[in-house]
Amino acid sequence: MMLNWPTLAQLNTQTEPFVLVTVGAVKGSSPRETGTKMAVFPDCIIGTIGGGNLEFFAIEQARILLASAPFHTLSQKSTPLTPRFDQCCGGVVQLVFEKIQPTHCPWLNQLAQFIDRSQSKPDVKSVWLFSDLISNKRILLNSTPITTHQAQIETATGFIEAVVLADMDIVIFGSGHVGRALVQSLQYLNANLDIIDSREDQLNFSCAPQIQKICTNDWQSVIDRASNTTYYIVSTHSHQLDFELIEAILSKDRFCYCGLIGSKTKKIRFERKLSTLGFHANQIANITCPIGLPEIQGKSPAVIAASVCAQILIIQSQITHNQIPHYSREIHHE
Repeated sequence: MMLNWPTLAQLNTQTEPFVLVTVGAVKGSSPRETGTKMAVFPDCIIGTIGGGNLEFFAIEQARILLASAPFHTLSQKSTPLTPRFDQCCGGVVQLVFEKIQPTHCPWLNQLAQFIDRSQSKPDVKSVWLFSDLISNKRILLNSTPITTHQAQIETATGFIEAVVLADMDIVIFGSGHVGRALVQSLQYLNANLDIIDSREDQLNFSCAPQIQKICTNDWQSVIDRASNTTYYIVSTHSHQLDFELIEAILSKDRFCYCGLIGSKTKKIRFERKLSTLGFHANQIANITCPIGLPEIQGKSPAVIAASVCAQILIIQSQITHNQIPHYSREIHHE
């Protein structure tokens, strides 16, 4: 299971103590980035800091701390990956440990309250988790980190993590073979993922608990709620419904990605119909069709889903670095 912020917050209801392992400062290459977390319980582990000997070492240290460390006090160990762990990443990784009694951990309970508020009020302000390696305590900040926090970051005596509940919102219209394959590929991303179909029997499949399966004919209300960061994938059982959805999405003009499953013929027909309805060429060019990376060939649901997952990750990574790839805003003609 991925240990993202919502999953971490849910641990506040546990009665059993655990040790939270966090990747702190990193010099050079490492298996995972700063802020990656793993919760080590006596009998199970949630999350991963990259596997290999480094993770085995972290689990071993966490189990020692479970037996002997005080609660809610940070400790740290910095170690090179080579030669100690025989991992050729070659970097130096700081691991931060905290033994937590879930029901009595102030910052963890504040995090859970923040996430509850965020789900009911999407415009709630941001918070940051500050790990102070001088006082060896963690605090949840309700305001922008100040200069003193920055100074500790620069001297590696603290680090700040923005609490981001999800990197993106993904909406899949249509729960057929491709829709279900998409869920299987996308469900492990740090994303809010909804799959929508008007046929209740088509939503009767197993998936991760965080996936929202929505049975409705009211497509418009879903589109009205979307934000500029929404990724749409339109793959319903009906070409007419596909067209109505694309028309509604383009009319609302609030999305990051508008993917339409289909052939070259379907794409051309949709372009013509949209043009006759008054949509401009630059609006129509915002549709990605066919979906997925053009370099990946294959029409099976699994191949399409893997290709779309890769495409979305590339787009999201480029957005994070303020660079939009060429295929996020154009129609493919291959």
